[in-house]
Amino acid sequence: MTKRERKRRGNSRYYLFFIVTLIILGIIGVGFWYALTSVNFLDLKKITISGNTAIPDSLILKIAKPYLGVNLVALSRSDIKKSLLKLSRVKEVKLRKKLLHTLDIQITERKGFIYLKSLEGDLFPLDSEGVVLARYTPVYLEDLPVYSTYISNSQIKAGKKLVNPKLARILNLQKRIQKEAPDFLPNVSEYYLIDNTVNIVDAKRGTRIIPSDEDLARQFARYLFVQENGNIKTQSLVDLRYKNQVVVKAGNK
Repeated sequence: MTKRERKRRGNSRYYLFFIVTLIILGIIGVGFWYALTSVNFLDLKKITISGNTAIPDSLILKIAKPYLGVNLVALSRSDIKKSLLKLSRVKEVKLRKKLLHTLDIQITERKGFIYLKSLEGDLFPLDSEGVVLARYTPVYLEDLPVYSTYISNSQIKAGKKLVNPKLARILNLQKRIQKEAPDFLPNVSEYYLIDNTVNIVDAKRGTRIIPSDEDLARQFARYLFVQENGNIKTQSLVDLRYKNQVVVKAGNK
């Protein structure tokens, strides 16, 4: 037998030993996993919840409770996550298994951005993308501006995104104010359209405001300055579309 042949046989034995070792380790790993998923001392006994404000703990627990008593290692996080994401208020879910018996559920909620007032006069919270959010109590807990529409209750379903050009204009304006003039947001009580022109109702004074297309923050600051100096009557219409000006008109104009 030549030196090359002896070397080749040595390499073959090494590969065979390596393969056999991998098979043995795989069998041990599978056995160990099976043992972990079968023992009772790793059964789920405690569920902790964090991050939710609008969604009651009881609703989340109702979804998660059927998994109590299930082995924590064998527990399918994807199934729980899928069930929780069906809630319209849930934007993201993170699940952490904490040995020996705990599942930690971390919720990121969709935040209310505006109330949509339906044709029937009911209020529905929407997020910034126009997704209808569920309301879990009869009390309106979020302090949000209202946009009155002719959309009927039958068209509004929790978890569904409303596609409406007029609503999109209002949402975009609210985003602009949030970005460019966030200090003015507490003054915004209501949005509505008159002759396709957006009007804002001042929450503190009842004044109607037509917002500027440009330089939004400065125009709002000018309006507040004039308002604080007592030069605008209640129920007046204030047009801020004129550059560097606050144009006050009678309320019926």
